[in-house]
Amino acid sequence: MPSQRNEMTQALEGITVLDFSQGMAGSIATMALSDFGAEVIKIEPPEGDPYRAVPQSHLWNRGKKSVVLDLNDSDAINQIRNLAERADVVIETFKPGVADSLGIGYETLKAERPDLVYCSITGFGPKGPYSDYKDYEGLIEAKSGRLMIFAGITGREGPSFAVVNVASHAAAMGAFRGIVSALMVRDQTGQGQQVDTSLLQAVTYYDLTQFILWQMMIKFPETFDFDPTTIALRASPIQYLPVRTKDGKWMQLANLIERLFRSEIFAIGLGHIYDDPRFVDAPNLVEPEDREALRRLILTRMQEKTEAEWMDLFVNEEGNVAAEPFMTATEALSHPQIIHNGIVQNVEDPTVGLMRQLGPAFYMDGSPPRIQGPAPTLGQHTDEVLKSLEIPVPPNNTTASKPPPKHPLEGVTVLDLSTVIAGPLAGSLVAELGARVIRIETLDGDWMRGGNNGIASNRTMAGTEGLSLDLKTEEGQEILRRLIPKTDVLMHNMRPGAPERVGIGLDQVRELNPDINYVYVSGYGSSGPYHHRPAMHPIGGAVAGGALTQAGRDALPPEDAEMTMEEIVEVSRVLGRAQDVNPDPNTSMVASTAVVVGLYTRQRTGKPQYIETSMIQANAYANADDFFDYEGKPPRLFPDSEGYGIHALDRIYEALGGWIFLACPMQDDWLALCSAIERPDLRDEPRFSTLEGRQENDDALIAELAPLFKTKTPQEWETELSAKDVGCVQVEDSNMFGFFDNDEHVRENGFTTVVEHKRFGKFWRYSPILNFSKTPSKAGGGILRGEHTMPILTDLGYTEDEIHALKAKGVLDWEEPAPLS
Repeated sequence: MPSQRNEMTQALEGITVLDFSQGMAGSIATMALSDFGAEVIKIEPPEGDPYRAVPQSHLWNRGKKSVVLDLNDSDAINQIRNLAERADVVIETFKPGVADSLGIGYETLKAERPDLVYCSITGFGPKGPYSDYKDYEGLIEAKSGRLMIFAGITGREGPSFAVVNVASHAAAMGAFRGIVSALMVRDQTGQGQQVDTSLLQAVTYYDLTQFILWQMMIKFPETFDFDPTTIALRASPIQYLPVRTKDGKWMQLANLIERLFRSEIFAIGLGHIYDDPRFVDAPNLVEPEDREALRRLILTRMQEKTEAEWMDLFVNEEGNVAAEPFMTATEALSHPQIIHNGIVQNVEDPTVGLMRQLGPAFYMDGSPPRIQGPAPTLGQHTDEVLKSLEIPVPPNNTTASKPPPKHPLEGVTVLDLSTVIAGPLAGSLVAELGARVIRIETLDGDWMRGGNNGIASNRTMAGTEGLSLDLKTEEGQEILRRLIPKTDVLMHNMRPGAPERVGIGLDQVRELNPDINYVYVSGYGSSGPYHHRPAMHPIGGAVAGGALTQAGRDALPPEDAEMTMEEIVEVSRVLGRAQDVNPDPNTSMVASTAVVVGLYTRQRTGKPQYIETSMIQANAYANADDFFDYEGKPPRLFPDSEGYGIHALDRIYEALGGWIFLACPMQDDWLALCSAIERPDLRDEPRFSTLEGRQENDDALIAELAPLFKTKTPQEWETELSAKDVGCVQVEDSNMFGFFDNDEHVRENGFTTVVEHKRFGKFWRYSPILNFSKTPSKAGGGILRGEHTMPILTDLGYTEDEIHALKAKGVLDWEEPAPLS
């Protein structure tokens, strides 16, 4: 660790990480650690990490050192233990118990390095009946019920394949966030600890409402009579409308907020609709026939200009309209704003040559991240790293001896002025780490409070405190001016210019608190050709490639095809259904991690940080299986037209009375499958003997497997194949609530926690995904608008009479508790 705090140039400079991970979650977590300055030593078996066989390895392994050690060799284990004595962090993705059996588990390594931070990422959690299952993304999404979110996207019944690896993305950012949180505690106390998470826990961040809505429908059936199962065949709301342009291309309109929708309508030349009694309240139309009539008006109008003409209008003339073309990830590499932001950077890879790669996940001005180099060749650094063992272990200079805090971020205060999902959910994740997060809402409340008694805000605001202020008033801004000096982090997602109008521009805030970290969670960024534009969640899906890929191979007709209006409506429906909620939470995962890394950097260097990330940047990370390019790179695989999967061995199959998900992407998986189903003929068939052969003969392999899987029930296949270490699970065909409410594995691992809300009473929520051995996470419930006004303002020096006077004047407000019954 550097001896002088201010000599550091990167956040994690001087931190050494031993990396035993394989797969997207661990690889992205350690790639990010490297980008922010850590020395990452990747331990690989003699044959190499099996993921070296996939193109993604050239991105995921960048900036690391490769050391080959055979974990079955006792001498190698001794060398690993010696390396661990010199390390700050260990990260592994073994199945539960494997690290301990090898002699490199946490209890063993901490005996020689008590301040070691040890992070484990599993597929399904550390215990329970599924703990030994394979950790492939598709298995987690199938078992959890998430695949039912896409039911109906292709018109057939049943679950559909999910393209974006959201569980891996959330677990990667969670591990990064957890490791840095534990390092903060270590530097304060001199004590390390174990941190663990799982992909099954991580996927819960993508259910913001279903879990509580179902509970409320059961608890208060007269108040909540909504049936979520009817969503499958619905078209997109008219605010989130995919449209076809004159040249046969498809664009995403994404103007959820009423003022943005009105901007869209006037920009495209349909302002006259507000003279029509049917549409005067658009987009808030009650009658279904009126909504459908307006949908067709917009779809018709958008066919009068080309995509380029519309984008020129929206970027250069009508900048208050959220719209983007549907792109692949490869196409997005050339997006003007992505290039401007440095989200794409050139890296010369020793194996594939010049690459365009993802840049770091977020920017910090005081300690900027940077790519430390290309992915190493196998064993490139073995001699160098093992030679370092000849140097005596440096003395542990940690002098901190404070007792551990109750939670990792105890004592930290965050002021959150963000809105809707991406920013508020990030604030809630930071609150799970023990920070005091104070949310500032308008007098009308955040948009997420609209409808269903404000139920949607429960997840995005869970564990936070609430103020409801009119920041257009001098008195409202004065409250902020009193809060800011008591704050460690200020976070917002306003477009450029808006923060200054309410007194929270960077310079304004730093004048009040020179040591504050300032976090901007933007749509596009603070500068560049698109920085002035709005961006709601479908923008992230359209730009980063997730939505177009999710729609499937044959979703878009040829650009020169003649289409009827009904055909256009149906393609628009499919594209809209492909836009699930993931782009906003994807952004939250990165933004919450940025808050934590910024705090640790300030703790180490004494320098406050300006931190910035964007929706397009975060969603590029969620699509990190494809967000890179090089000459000869294989194209991303799209799901088939029926939404079963991307190939025969990463796919949903119909079984007897239900569905299974099969995940056997690696050669060893294929051999295990052939053995388990007693089909040596498939193993020996030349068409199927290699990965390339199986891809070339995919339809033939599906034809062999599909009839077989119909002969047994899903549970029989799961039990039989999982026992033989083959990736296969029964697809949960209700929803995520159905799985997490009823499954014994969930209960055994404590993946849900009961909380209480002043309106909804007691209900369970998903537990925080990070488990710390010494400083546990905390789970809170949602809040009423302005619920904490009285204690917060009292702490700022306001009297009770002054607070009520401000309420009477319309400066602030709060909801009175009104429990449902």
